[in-house]
This record gives sequence, structure tokens and C-alpha cells, in this order.
Amino acid sequence: MRRLGYRRYVAQGGDWGSVVADVMAKQAPAGLLGIHVNMPATVPQDVANALNNGDPAPSGLSPKERAAFESLDTFYKKNTGYAAMMVMRPQTVGYGLSDSPAGLAAWMYDKFAQWTYSDGEPERSLTRDEMLDDITLYWLTNSAVSSARLYWENNANNFNAVDVSLPAAVTVFPGEIYQAPRSWTERSYHNLIYFNEVDRGGHFAAWEQPELYAQEVRAAFRTLR
Repeated sequence: MRRLGYRRYVAQGGDWGSVVADVMAKQAPAGLLGIHVNMPATVPQDVANALNNGDPAPSGLSPKERAAFESLDTFYKKNTGYAAMMVMRPQTVGYGLSDSPAGLAAWMYDKFAQWTYSDGEPERSLTRDEMLDDITLYWLTNSAVSSARLYWENNANNFNAVDVSLPAAVTVFPGEIYQAPRSWTERSYHNLIYFNEVDRGGHFAAWEQPELYAQEVRAAFRTLR
């Protein structure tokens, strides 16, 4: 950022971008004023242990905390097959994804269906051309293998609570893999300057709801200007 001439800047991320923003906040390089994430890492250790062991939810959870637990419990038990394959055999998965455009489209459409705020019908959130454009970017650049290998290179649990003291902002989208409760968020991001739960949008927030996403980013960083 200094080479580009910026002495003061912020970071924003969702999905892997959230992971990057969280790490940047922990490193706290000179000039980084704060971060905004829309896939926050907030799951407390006792909850993470229960999820990892397949145990019932810990006692004493609030309704929103229990809802978050149940969403993650379902995700870990039923919806992480794609990640397990990429964590363990990214190159093997990649051969099929790089050889067949239909295979690549099916692989990616499955995630569009699961992670958009669309009740399993991604066409409610994205046009077919938008989805095909995204799939085509992977196909023409032959990047299915390299994108899968990222999971092999970093297979940490990216939902478990971080310890961030830099100013942080969080927007919770209803179609995200789990909806982070404010109570957990405040324990992970100790200088929480903004927290908002919006009524539409999912995991691909910037893609699904660009105007709402932009509004949230502006609101999140307004006090740091």
C-alpha cells in the first residue's frame, strides 16, 4: 500500500477475504485503520469443541447462539464434502474440474445453490449469465486446481474465534453459512466499531447485493475517515 502511495487504508473481506482481513488485523501493519468482514470468525472454543466432537450444543446459549450452533452443526455434518476433497486431494479433484466444463459448472453451481440467499434456487439471487461468467473465469484461466489447492495449503477452521484488537466492523447476511451473534462477535473483535444484521444477501454478498454491500462498507468505515 505504501508503494501505491496510500498511508492510511482499510481492509474488507468475505470468505477467504475475511481470513486475510483477520490476519492483517492481527498483524496490524502501519497504516491499516480497521477491517470489515462479512464472514466473521467468532465461534467460542467450547462451541467449537462441541461441533468438532459431534456433541450437543453447550448449555446456556442464547436463541441466536443456538441458531448459529445448529447452522454450523448442519454445515459440518452434511455440507463440507467439497472441502474435504480439496483439503486431502486437490490435484485429483482438479483433473475432473479442468477436463470437463460441465463438471466444473456442476461443482460451482452446487455452491451457488447452497450459499446464496435463495432457498436453494440461485437464479433468485443471480442471473444465469452472471453464474456462467463466474464459471467461465475459472475455465478460461484453468484455475480449478490452484483454487482447490488453497484448501490443502490452509485447512484451518476459519469460523473459530479470532483475537482481533484493531477496529473491526461486521455485517451479518441472512444467507451466510452461519449468522454470527453479536455476543460472540464482541468477544472475538474487541474493538467492534460497527455491527449490523441485514435482511437479504448470502455468502456471496458483494455479488448478490452489491448496492447493500457497498452501503454496509461505507457505514462500517465512516468513523475511521
